[in-house]
Amino acid sequence: MAGEDSATIQQTRDQARQKLKSALDAACRADVDQADTGEFIRIEEMLAIATDAARSAVAVRQSRPSTAAELAHPEHREIEDARGIRWLVFAVHPSATRGRVTIREHFRAGWLAFDSGIETRRLAPIPDGWERMTDPELVALCDRAEAAPRRRKSEPAEVPPPKLDG
Repeated sequence: MAGEDSATIQQTRDQARQKLKSALDAACRADVDQADTGEFIRIEEMLAIATDAARSAVAVRQSRPSTAAELAHPEHREIEDARGIRWLVFAVHPSATRGRVTIREHFRAGWLAFDSGIETRRLAPIPDGWERMTDPELVALCDRAEAAPRRRKSEPAEVPPPKLDG
């Protein structure tokens, strides 16, 4: 029995560590100088996932029982598709924007995001009860989701040469 508990603790610790690493890697790859509102939302979601994973890792290391809510993190899920690609799945609720509209109308009420670190997909509207869907159901949604456009890094603006006095 003690061996089973130890294996469960180790598995939970490993899962928390992998989630933390994956979320931090995704957030750190973002180019904040070129980010738009959608990219900032994605960064915020990745950091929230990292925070939750860190809390789980700390709870396991402190050997205190974690609540189901701490370990389940219903605000995001991690799935693996048939090709072995791991996807972080989370709902995105864009905030109101001032001035020009940057989010297509179809996505203004929010979307379900699928992020592999290499590719991001989105599905709108957010399906009711997605948090309770099985992994195969979420994989099917991922397969239907639209690939999110990758933002191209723009060329740096030319800086005029300094004026020399003399």
